[in-house]
Amino acid sequence: MNPEPTNLPLIVASQRTLPTFTIGQGALDAKESALIQAALIARVTNRDTKIVAVRAQEELKRVMVSVEKARKAFKEPILEAGRRLDDVCSAAVADVKKEYDRVTAAVSEFDAKERERIADEERLQREQIAKIEREKEAELDRLRREQEAKEAEARRVQQEAQRQAAEAQRQAAELAAAAANKEQQEAAQRAQVAADAEAQRAREAQAALEAKIAEDAAKVAQQAAAVEEKASDAVYVAAKPVDTGRVFGQRQATDWEIISIDKWALLKGRPDLVSEISFDMRAMKDELKKGRKLPGVVAKEKFTSDVRVRAERRAIDI
Repeated sequence: MNPEPTNLPLIVASQRTLPTFTIGQGALDAKESALIQAALIARVTNRDTKIVAVRAQEELKRVMVSVEKARKAFKEPILEAGRRLDDVCSAAVADVKKEYDRVTAAVSEFDAKERERIADEERLQREQIAKIEREKEAELDRLRREQEAKEAEARRVQQEAQRQAAEAQRQAAELAAAAANKEQQEAAQRAQVAADAEAQRAREAQAALEAKIAEDAAKVAQQAAAVEEKASDAVYVAAKPVDTGRVFGQRQATDWEIISIDKWALLKGRPDLVSEISFDMRAMKDELKKGRKLPGVVAKEKFTSDVRVRAERRAIDI
């Protein structure tokens, strides 16, 4: 069994604690003196007050420069220790990372083939389900057409029987109207009896026909339900989950690799996706100093006054 890395001292350091820092009394005294001197400057109204103000500037900047210089001096060993730590850790896992990348590439190659296999199986599933649906609809349509044909033929036969019964009634009525003697009257009566019998048979046939149509419709409904159930079962079997080949502990995700970006085209079409555009401020200022106009740039010349710290005084101890 592989040892758990967290149970081992992964990195050994000669010193685990960082030093604490405070500002030395010399720096605090220099700060207070510079602030007192600066507090005397309310306004600059002439050359004499300007000289006093510039001397105050020098003292203030001396404090800032001295503290910044000391800060860098103390921070550099810490930064260097951080860089050495980075180098040590990078060297320690260089061969591990190389093997990790190699194994990852092998797994990724297999996963790519698996995605193709899964896509093919899912496509075949969709095709099989679509085929089942088409066959189901075709069978339901056949049952509907057969039932409609049966009902149409039954109605045609019924209409013909009703027509014949009506014709018999019409002929009986004509005979009764034309009967001039006893023999003709008896013939008319017999014709009427026959017409009434024909009408009764037509009514009975109509009732039987309606019952037969209802019975056939119920059978067709049962057959349609059976077709639906069979199709549902077939879809359930065809739509079984595809084995993705995923292994416990593995994380899989889909991402996009950005190959190139046309910044200006993207900015024009989708400004919501552009969060930052950088400019060469130094070069822009150089162009402005030459008196050149820059499209889309609004600027004004600004005069500043600063001081240089003279080196004749010693640096402030921190």
